Amino acid sequence: MKKMLMSAVSLLLAVCLMMPSAGATDAAADNSGIIFCANAINVLLNAVFAGVGALFPKDFETVEEYYASESENFYEGTEKFIDKPAEGAKWMLGFGKASMVPENLKDGSKEYYTGGYFTQKINGVFDDQGANAVALNDNSGRGTVIIASIDGIGVCNEDVRAIRAEAERKLKDKGIKSDIAAININSTHCHTVIDTQGFGLATLIKSIFQNMFSWFPFVDKTRSIDSEFHELMIGGASDAIVEAYVNMEPGQLYYYETAGVGYSERNNNYLDDEYGYIFNKRYDMEGYQHVIACFKFIPYRKSSVPTVFSNLGGHPTTIDRATKLLSADYPNYIEEKLNAAGMNFMFIQGAQAPISVNAGGVKTQEILDEIEAEIAADPRVEDYEQAKKLGYEFARLIIEAEKNAKPVAPVMNVRMEEVTVPLEHGLMYLGAVSDLLGLTTVRDNSSSSGYSVITEAGYMEFGTDIVVLTVPGELIPQLVYGEVVDKTQSYLGTDWEYEYTADIIGKEKTVLVMGLCNDAIGYIVPDNDYAPFIADSLWNTDMGEKLFGEPHRHYEEMLSLGSEAGSTVIKALNSLAEEYK
Repeated sequence: MKKMLMSAVSLLLAVCLMMPSAGATDAAADNSGIIFCANAINVLLNAVFAGVGALFPKDFETVEEYYASESENFYEGTEKFIDKPAEGAKWMLGFGKASMVPENLKDGSKEYYTGGYFTQKINGVFDDQGANAVALNDNSGRGTVIIASIDGIGVCNEDVRAIRAEAERKLKDKGIKSDIAAININSTHCHTVIDTQGFGLATLIKSIFQNMFSWFPFVDKTRSIDSEFHELMIGGASDAIVEAYVNMEPGQLYYYETAGVGYSERNNNYLDDEYGYIFNKRYDMEGYQHVIACFKFIPYRKSSVPTVFSNLGGHPTTIDRATKLLSADYPNYIEEKLNAAGMNFMFIQGAQAPISVNAGGVKTQEILDEIEAEIAADPRVEDYEQAKKLGYEFARLIIEAEKNAKPVAPVMNVRMEEVTVPLEHGLMYLGAVSDLLGLTTVRDNSSSSGYSVITEAGYMEFGTDIVVLTVPGELIPQLVYGEVVDKTQSYLGTDWEYEYTADIIGKEKTVLVMGLCNDAIGYIVPDNDYAPFIADSLWNTDMGEKLFGEPHRHYEEMLSLGSEAGSTVIKALNSLAEEYK
């Protein structure tokens, strides 16, 4: 079988030699060679995905049945929007925190898979994996809004809804009547913590076969996430939410931004930014967040602890994937430093699909000296040096920028929407139809695979001039901020057809993105630059470059719902922006 597949690929590559290569003109990009070859191989791969997918019993609702019934554990947001504070209004905020580290990992008696690396395991703990939450209320009588952040590669919608339900149950058990209008749960996208989705190879394979045979009455469907940790994650996240809700107290909320931290690696220029700590590894162009956006709440009661929650899009992947100790990467070390400065802290991941970090660029001598001393005291620190460098440096920038803080008017508007994203054949298709990952899957005749995923997108306003968009996966930031590749550079040689969400909202408002929020549907890529994932393997080789011209990165498509994810999510965000801007 392997020889037959390789022969077929070789034949297709030979045919591609006769195809025209990509042209370097101002006209539409001619990628006909790679498109022909990738599509041909993709037909074979899709047949395999469809064949394997057919082995799983599927008792999913139709998309029509899903929307005909009331959605469980979904919050629409505040009942109405207001454009100025209620009379006499003041902010209320509470902070909550819980650890999700199993005792049997602490004592080394059990190994756990880490996130997204399939075969990597940890057998001990270096720092923490947990959940943080803030509860916000603007005293307008429209309810409390919860924002939570979980250390993990991603949390799918089924688990988000389970956390919401558990938080409400715990509040009820305490005799508290909840007025929660929204619970939005973000994932930090840390890899070197316990897998929060279920990508560990051995458990994945075991669960695949178990679910295949769940036709039989004595075989139950299972998730591929470790069951012991799964329970801890839902329990810990709900505990943090309840603690935040109970701890609400009055005070003033402020907003400020740090110095610029963006960097264009390919162009080797620092744009207008002072520090080169993040860069776009897929595109040369601008269109991504270059500052750490910070909210700070100062309680009126002087004995209470201030809370900072900050937003930035940047992969927490500074630690060697082969590490044997759990670490929540640079967000953990921002928190460590903010805690030492007398503040609670929560990190909110942004639009970070192709945005990587450059810890090696940190030059602040006092930080380098501090970490060198830590290594001398504990040689294990060397394996986490880059995470500490970046975390300590980001904390320094956050603390230094506090002088720029401006009050935020007590106005909290939230509108959430359920969104139907067509599911195409691929790895995420198998994860969805097998019921392994916790995606909310429905049968949908309008989708090429016959299935779609129900997810969530949202629009939040802090005060009168700050908008936070919630996105259910890893978003290419240009889709919101602008500069999506045009027909001269895109894979399909076409332009992006939709307005940029930030342009709809307007330049007078700050627009932020909370990525991996309430779901983990994978990468969200522009439709016009979407390629079958096999194109990345074919194109980024010496032969591929000779055949097809200068290669372009298409790794992200490997873990994506499909070619319509970008337009579907952006149309939902644009619709919300048009209605509520």
